[in-house]
Amino acid sequence: MPQFLRTRVLVAATAVVVLAAGATALDAGVAGAAKKKHHVTIKGTASSGYKFKPQTITIHKGQKVHWSWNSDEPHNVTFDNGKHSTTAASVKDYSRKFKKKGTFTYTCTVHGFSGTVVVKK
Repeated sequence: MPQFLRTRVLVAATAVVVLAAGATALDAGVAGAAKKKHHVTIKGTASSGYKFKPQTITIHKGQKVHWSWNSDEPHNVTFDNGKHSTTAASVKDYSRKFKKKGTFTYTCTVHGFSGTVVVKK
């Protein structure tokens, strides 16, 4: 095989390997974003007031949000549809998977502060 033809074959093969590696990295990045843990906690004290942090969290449809707190007072996470966590001073992990696009407000019914989950496509 002539040298120029060997060079073309080598260049073509290298291009295929580079493209395949890029596609694999892109797939891994998308999968990694889907697996990112979205976390909300409760900050504050009885004297300073309590709040969810972050107060608004944006996720994609099909992802979960995890809530946890360790506080001097009991709290909960309660949605308008009646779904809620336990009411306790310490919760290690309450999670909810969001299957539909929309804006979902939740409240700590003990203290009245609220937060929002925005679910995109």
